Amino acid sequence: MNIPTVWSYLSVNLLLQAFDGVLTYRVLLLGIPEANPLVSASIAHWGDLWGLVLWKTLACVLLLFIFRFRHQRQNLTIHAYRITGGVYGWFAVLALCELLLDLDI
Repeated sequence: MNIPTVWSYLSVNLLLQAFDGVLTYRVLLLGIPEANPLVSASIAHWGDLWGLVLWKTLACVLLLFIFRFRHQRQNLTIHAYRITGGVYGWFAVLALCELLLDLDI
């Protein structure tokens, strides 16, 4: 695999973080509580928007930290992005389903 492949994995993961943040914010506005206790505590302290921004920023920084090792450990970097992308992709699907059910679509 080559470096452009790693860039595409990074891009997809960053987009998933953004999508998850927007979708989570929308779900929170409907009155559905955040399931993650760490994010929930931040939301309780700083509000919906800034609590999410804190954790999404941290997640993006960690994705960039993984990207830093792309030259030394390219296969490990790609596997890490596959795992995080799969997890956030699955959570995004679940959050979207929850949102659609609450909107009665």
